Amino acid sequence: MRVALSVFVAILAVTVGSASASWQPAGNGVGSARSKAMPASAAAKPTAIVSSHDVTVSWTASTFANGGAIPSYVVKRYDALGNVQTVGAACSGLVSATSCTESGVATGTWKYSVTPAAGVWRGVEGPPSDPLIVTI
Repeated sequence: MRVALSVFVAILAVTVGSASASWQPAGNGVGSARSKAMPASAAAKPTAIVSSHDVTVSWTASTFANGGAIPSYVVKRYDALGNVQTVGAACSGLVSATSCTESGVATGTWKYSVTPAAGVWRGVEGPPSDPLIVTI
């Protein structure tokens, strides 16, 4: 039994080697890539205007640190205590414009902020808007 195991280990040691792999491009030409950096400063303070229970939030466009427009923004709404609230459909997710109108906002005192976004990357959240009051 020990002899058979020793022979097996010896055969295994001889047959196991190293492997290597490489990739060779099939085409020719020149390629390049550039990166963009999110702005180091915070987004601009948004303005928020209420009309009945609809709030229009608008802000100044942000640009990448090395130039070029930021493609989208994340809009957040905060209550009077600073707790993040769920925003309505038109202002949720990634907003590709520099304004949005949240419909059906509940009665209360609210502030809005804007964060530049590019895909999964986020810039610095800007200062909140001045408080606004939605009444009955």
